Amino acid sequence: MTKTLQEILVWDAHAGLFPSPDMDLNILEDWRKDGVNYLSVNVGFDVMSRDETFATLAAYRRWLLAHSDRFLLAGNLADIDHAHRTGRLAISFDIEGMNALGGDINMVEVYHTLGVRQMLFAYNLNNLAAGGCHDVDITLTEFGIDILTEMNRVGMIVDASHTSYRTSMDLIERSRTPVVFSHSNPTSVWLHQRNIKDEQIKACAAKGGVIGLNGLAIFVGNNDSTSESLLIHLFRLIDLAGPAHVGLGFDYTPDVSVDLGAILRARPDYWPKGQQYDTPNIEHAGPSKIPDLVKGMQARGLSESEIGGILGGNFTRVAHASWIH
Repeated sequence: MTKTLQEILVWDAHAGLFPSPDMDLNILEDWRKDGVNYLSVNVGFDVMSRDETFATLAAYRRWLLAHSDRFLLAGNLADIDHAHRTGRLAISFDIEGMNALGGDINMVEVYHTLGVRQMLFAYNLNNLAAGGCHDVDITLTEFGIDILTEMNRVGMIVDASHTSYRTSMDLIERSRTPVVFSHSNPTSVWLHQRNIKDEQIKACAAKGGVIGLNGLAIFVGNNDSTSESLLIHLFRLIDLAGPAHVGLGFDYTPDVSVDLGAILRARPDYWPKGQQYDTPNIEHAGPSKIPDLVKGMQARGLSESEIGGILGGNFTRVAHASWIH
């Protein structure tokens, strides 16, 4: 990369770590050593209860604050800039689905106060707020509409990954701020229920949103984590949305003691048969692929400004529009 690209802020919109108070967060060094400057770390998803999400969030906050020499718990863009200048990885949190609210809209502001800056409306299955991608396709419920208004008010990024088609289009239409698909690939490259249609990609871009390239190999292809296949997805996103509306959300899970396959097999409701979740040894493409992606984008003729936007500037723009400054 040129000096200009080396100096830009690299934003990964979603880590694929399994949220647990027992997670050894030293694994976050994988992102820091690969040049990522900001990472959104999930602290809960709809499979978990509100209490389990709170326990994870509390443990992660305590660990990050105790390791402030390498990491910075970021609440705003100024914090992220400060972390970048001081060689630390800026972290904030996301939650995948609204079960973490326990049916109580008041929890949105509580989570925001504790560092959650991005929330998905559903995780694969329908909940009280919205539709999931592996369930009956529904729009936002009245509760979901109220949550969206509250998220816009407190300053959270609205995330449509894992949701159903109609829910995602409803979010894009109703939100006062740009909606993102933080970690979703196009179905027009690889047909999977977790990937998103061209119409969703175009609608997201038309309202100023960003789609993050996902590196989980079953969403890329047939357990395919090659740079060449990632670039096919990336270029399709660029062709559909334009380079100003594409980013990185690798959904990356480094080698940890958690058996991902065992977790997925244990809940066939959330991870249904026929969607590759039973694939042995699911592979992951993560931030170590960034140099290959940059080379591919350069070879395709993208400008330094466009590449810089995809690496981090585009999601930064959405955060500027969404977060409270």
